[in-house]
Amino acid sequence: MPKKIDLVNGTYKLIRISGLTSEAIPEEVEAALQVADDYAGELLSTGLDIGWIQPLEYGQSDPDDYSGLNVQTIGPLKKLLAIELVDYFGKVAPASLQINADKGMRSLEQLLVNVNPSQNPGTLPIGSGNEWDYRSDKFYPEPISDDGAIYKNTSDVFQLPIDWSAFLIGTFDLTTVTYEADNGVVLTDEAITDEISVVTVSFTKQGQFTLCARATNSNGDVDNVKVIYNVTDCNKNYYP
Repeated sequence: MPKKIDLVNGTYKLIRISGLTSEAIPEEVEAALQVADDYAGELLSTGLDIGWIQPLEYGQSDPDDYSGLNVQTIGPLKKLLAIELVDYFGKVAPASLQINADKGMRSLEQLLVNVNPSQNPGTLPIGSGNEWDYRSDKFYPEPISDDGAIYKNTSDVFQLPIDWSAFLIGTFDLTTVTYEADNGVVLTDEAITDEISVVTVSFTKQGQFTLCARATNSNGDVDNVKVIYNVTDCNKNYYP
């Protein structure tokens, strides 16, 4: 396991390459240890645990103390600590050092942060904005709304029966039933039997879809039924 002095020496080497300092003196090593302790605590408070071993007493880190870092985390932390030390000593970091620090933070996030996939919001069609990439996955800022929806898979093919008896009140005949549905819903084999309408439903993609059925009776009255489907792909619980 790398020691804290390994981190400090590597960090000062990056700063020297940038032309901001010469060989670190003992006082600068002590300052770097303190800044490293503080910065590791700051990262931990944001949920980024680099494994840093804090001293038993604040401000008492020793150069030979084990850092808690590994070969994957020490490199990125050097780049980040360089920016912290440059700022600590009142210097202005050159662009190259800032770019390296950004790369270091991305490396730590890739290594340490696990983000669970989430569903896209039902208010946005798939492929719209309000999304971003992380590693190879696509994420959205909110779960899909339920809205009393019926959950289906993309492979499902089923019949949707609608009972219009309450609309017909035993007096009128059911004359027509028409359907409107979002893109991604396929409707076939429409039929009317007495007070029941039936249509076969299937899906071409994942998402949240609305199907509206509009009925008329022999008296010219009109009634509507809306059905919402949340459609996923087999056992996946998110939309890629």
